[in-house]
Amino acid sequence: NPPAVSCKRRDILRLTHEEYNNYADSASSGLIRAVEFLHGEYIFSSKDVPYYTQIVPLSAIFSVLGREAENHITQQKLRRWYWCGVFGEMYGGTTETRFAFDLPECIGWINEDVDDEPRTVQDAQFQAERLLSLRTRNSAAYKGIHALQMKNGAQDFKDGRKIEAHTYFDKNIDIHHIFPKKWCIDNQIEIRYVNCIVNKTPISSRTNREIGRRAPSDYIQRMQNSFVDSHELDEILRSHSIEPWTLYQDDFSRFFYYRFEEILKNIERAMGKQANRSPDQNDNPFADKIALVQKDYEAVVRELIASGEDKYAEFKSTGRKNLHTYQKDPVIEWSIIKSIAAFMNTDGGRLLIGIADNGDPVGIEEDYPFTNQTRDGWEQWLTNLIGKTLGRVEATETSIGYCNINDKTLACVEVIPAQNPVFATPIKSAHPKGRHVQGAKEIFYVRTGNVTQELTGNDALNYQKNRWPN
Repeated sequence: NPPAVSCKRRDILRLTHEEYNNYADSASSGLIRAVEFLHGEYIFSSKDVPYYTQIVPLSAIFSVLGREAENHITQQKLRRWYWCGVFGEMYGGTTETRFAFDLPECIGWINEDVDDEPRTVQDAQFQAERLLSLRTRNSAAYKGIHALQMKNGAQDFKDGRKIEAHTYFDKNIDIHHIFPKKWCIDNQIEIRYVNCIVNKTPISSRTNREIGRRAPSDYIQRMQNSFVDSHELDEILRSHSIEPWTLYQDDFSRFFYYRFEEILKNIERAMGKQANRSPDQNDNPFADKIALVQKDYEAVVRELIASGEDKYAEFKSTGRKNLHTYQKDPVIEWSIIKSIAAFMNTDGGRLLIGIADNGDPVGIEEDYPFTNQTRDGWEQWLTNLIGKTLGRVEATETSIGYCNINDKTLACVEVIPAQNPVFATPIKSAHPKGRHVQGAKEIFYVRTGNVTQELTGNDALNYQKNRWPN
């Protein structure tokens, strides 16, 4: 049996010169690979490292794993362990004991020698209300949210460039207010909400100067002049987990409500577990706006219909019913999956089901004979379909909203950009007749303009390398 792992100062000082020489290169290599890992998580600068102390066990894990650390599943587990440490704020106190059990427990978990997750993963908890107290870089979770926002595809408001390593340094990217502090004070917004991370996002210093003290509706109008397509700026804002219309209307309360929920979802995805919330979710200080948000969702959908289909929006008359044969049609089901997969692999978007191509409401009620005759049954069918064809994780990363227009129920599937390539796998209940059959190879779809397109071979490989370089 190997000796117990210990990381106390006295044990380090007991190392002999021979032991140092034996392990120095491996330890140095582990540190270098830890830096590469952090860059992959969009932590580019020392000032943005949530915990310097967590780099110690991370480097040791890389040293022990060697090439095994390059495995995709290994990387997924390491990311989960890392973000649980950050958002669980597990490295804020005495760390030597945590170092000692993190190394063997992570190695055993990754190598599947043990079934239990590392204690750092098991013990990590994130309280939803913690978002309200994250105001400065003194908090590891504050810096973690900043990095996650960039990793999720945040683009600069002004020029639309995605924030990557070179952009981060070239454009002097930092965390800045979305609703300017001066505007908030003038409009009597509570300062604790103004300065918390929910009202901050990574943007360039130049963009921040242009924002200045202006109302969001003012600076957004100025920025729209830089874009040919007005929808482009909307998607840039959504890349920051911002609902665009809340800025157009200078509506801080509903802006805050939406973004609080979206940031929480990002944290939950990174940790692989639910955040701790009060039963009535009143940890979101603007939860009383839910009724208004639901009411305004109809306005959002009407605007979507009026704008028509584009790179970020697609319409489907039904989810599974063929309106010509009046039967359940696998081809229609597969077209739903293709669109969702394409949005995930590109820049996200909205799939509106229950609306014809010309904008006339059809309603998902047409599908009810095949989905237990209820909206809940319809949503369960769609969620299960996404899980079977795209993956269970991907099913959790879509949200479905509803509204009623002309007595027809419309469903809007909100799709965020995926952090890794998403492949669609045909199953018996949903595949087009022809060359794709159940059990066929996974298929890779992207969005090109307002068209969903399959990529194969080198085209798919090159696209994936450019889209997910890490």
